[in-house]
Amino acid sequence: MRKRRLSALISALCLTATAVTACGGGSTAQGTTAATTAAASGETKAQETEGAKEETTAQAETAGGSVRILLNVTGGKDEEEMKLFVEALEAATGLEIEVEKPASDYSKVMMQKLSGGEKYDLIYLNASEYANLIDQEALMDITDYVKNSQILSQNVEQSEWDDITIDGKIYAGFNKKEVHRVVALNNAMLKAAGIDYQSIDPTLDGYYEVFSKLKETNTETDFYPFEVIMKDAWDLQPWMASVGVKTGVVLDDSGKKYAPVSTEAAAPVWEWFKKLYDEGLMDPGSFVDATSDMRSKMGAASKKSGCCVDWAAWVGLHNSNALAEGVSEDDYQVVSLPGCKTPDGNYMLGKGGASLFAVPANAENVEGAVKVLEYFATQEGGELLSIGVEGHDYTKEGDTYTQTEIGKTHGNDHGAPVPIYKDFKAPFGYNPGMEDALQFGQYASIEMTIPNEADYKEIVGKWGIQMIKGEASIEDGLAGMRKELMERGVTEVE
Repeated sequence: MRKRRLSALISALCLTATAVTACGGGSTAQGTTAATTAAASGETKAQETEGAKEETTAQAETAGGSVRILLNVTGGKDEEEMKLFVEALEAATGLEIEVEKPASDYSKVMMQKLSGGEKYDLIYLNASEYANLIDQEALMDITDYVKNSQILSQNVEQSEWDDITIDGKIYAGFNKKEVHRVVALNNAMLKAAGIDYQSIDPTLDGYYEVFSKLKETNTETDFYPFEVIMKDAWDLQPWMASVGVKTGVVLDDSGKKYAPVSTEAAAPVWEWFKKLYDEGLMDPGSFVDATSDMRSKMGAASKKSGCCVDWAAWVGLHNSNALAEGVSEDDYQVVSLPGCKTPDGNYMLGKGGASLFAVPANAENVEGAVKVLEYFATQEGGELLSIGVEGHDYTKEGDTYTQTEIGKTHGNDHGAPVPIYKDFKAPFGYNPGMEDALQFGQYASIEMTIPNEADYKEIVGKWGIQMIKGEASIEDGLAGMRKELMERGVTEVE
């Protein structure tokens, strides 16, 4: 990977690092590990001794001290519950755990703190941020820790590690297993319109007919059958599948990056979006809403939308939240489908980019950080990240789990509705409808991880909105999209 050094960030990280080696190295305040000694001396993997491997593993197993974590999403639902979460994590790992959770603007705060040289042992980030920080040499290579850990190497599917391996190296462990996004529909509305959701024709025309019937049979003010978060190009994959187009950035036959959604092949889908908007079937909020707005409109308390694309977990959360509010399944039920069939009769869904805990280059307790990552990759760690804290979210007698009243309101999600442990058994099962949604994972794949994903979303969203509103023709809009994607360095060919 071509390294793009951002001097301010790297200088700050290197100056505050306790290692005497390069900033991207693996030295810590506790001393240089076997893994980083090998990296520094240029030893190959074949030259590593079994003793060095055992030493690396033993260091993680016997790790102690304090681990400082900057996190988002994961943990308790409020300050008091976060304390309980930390106490449970400390008891399980034997470490002192310090967590910091910014109230808002997490990504911005994270970059400010890293640029300022603050030291954390683990930082929460998404796949795009992961690639970006690796590009800046701001994360530590923990490949050998992962390979030499029986827990990390055996409890996590190799395909998951493959997804976050960049130039042969791994810099993070997992917060959760990223599942996929599906087409979510309000089944109560479908039934009222006389539609059997399992019989929906999986084509653009088929969904157009469904949206038309939903509009005809719904008398609610400001109801729109369909919403998509276009300003962020939020998961267009189930619809782009109709023309066999993969969202995100892919490589052409010559190895150059391009964006299929900006090509003429995608034109029929953009025309379909415009048709939905012109006929009042697409919510105008699609141009300004965030995903939280979309979920609110899709929820039982609002029911302002009949269809959207969202995570498989959110199918279950909508249903769980409704039941917790006393709404019956007859009045509200979200079901899922895999979208449109491809020209070859398959489906194409988007799997989420990894939700990770990475080790910064200036981390002071790498072994402790690895021990936390190992715990998250176990049944017990997965329970903490999903159903929460024993004694608060649930009680346990023998093998019997009982959810508390407050636990029922948390939707079995304290950062990981689907934990990364490959053999995880959900004590309370999955939320209603989620298991059905998970079966469509066979059709899902991730988009290429790129450091400038934000630019991709901004450009595709901007030109997409112009085409849908009729402010630019489909032809001109796609040409403008391709041109700007290349100018901003997202793609390499028009």
